[in-house]
Amino acid sequence: MSRMFLIRVLFLMSFLLAAATGASAQDELTYNQYRALAWAADRLDHVAMFEPIHGETGMNLVIADRFGQVQAVKLSSRGAERIWKSIQLSGIPDEVITADLDGDGLEDTILCRTNAGKVYAWDMDGFTLLWESLPSEYSTITCFTTANMDEDGSNEIVLLGDRRLVYIDGVSFNKDWTSINEYDATMVRCGDVDGDGRIEVVLNSGQVLDSVSGAIEWEEQAFYHSIELLDIDGDGLPEVLTESGMGGPIKVFDMDYGTEIRFQ
Repeated sequence: MSRMFLIRVLFLMSFLLAAATGASAQDELTYNQYRALAWAADRLDHVAMFEPIHGETGMNLVIADRFGQVQAVKLSSRGAERIWKSIQLSGIPDEVITADLDGDGLEDTILCRTNAGKVYAWDMDGFTLLWESLPSEYSTITCFTTANMDEDGSNEIVLLGDRRLVYIDGVSFNKDWTSINEYDATMVRCGDVDGDGRIEVVLNSGQVLDSVSGAIEWEEQAFYHSIELLDIDGDGLPEVLTESGMGGPIKVFDMDYGTEIRFQ
């Protein structure tokens, strides 16, 4: 392990675990440590966390660095240990996420997209490179996520490549569908937000799309930059939460009625 890598990891640990108190003797993270890691993984595009898939103690952190590599670090009460480093990627990572592609209910894949229009997928068990998109297939990929778009039991990689929506099968990695229409968005989320029994695609550019045809079902002038789908009223359907940056205002849209919820 290089000296510079250790310095970077220790700096990140000092930031993430600043609130930590009372390390466990069994290598388990404390509640405060876990909360700090979860907060960072949720708010930072270049960081994701995942549980060790064989039931080991501690927590794993994925870091996509500006030098064009993805690294996995095992964190426990004893400190940090790098357990994997990727090949040199094409481009600089824009975002890294963890996903359940085969639909077995367990996150087992690391996905990364770069500013060179490439997507990479690694298996968490051994960190084998499962798939990478073809060179020059896309000039830009502005956002991606995963969801079961065709009800076949496995999930698809859903991405916006060169302004077109694309579904890539999460098992075969074949391209299932590409939209005719073009969209401008930097974040995408998928879920049945209107209760019609079919997944919708929600873009932070303000569109809610039918997942089969790509047709616009509902459109707002523009959402704020960040969007998430979460059922906050307990009706079984997720609402669209949209936030304007760190500390900015939030809007909540109920797609049952296609209106903004006003908390008054």
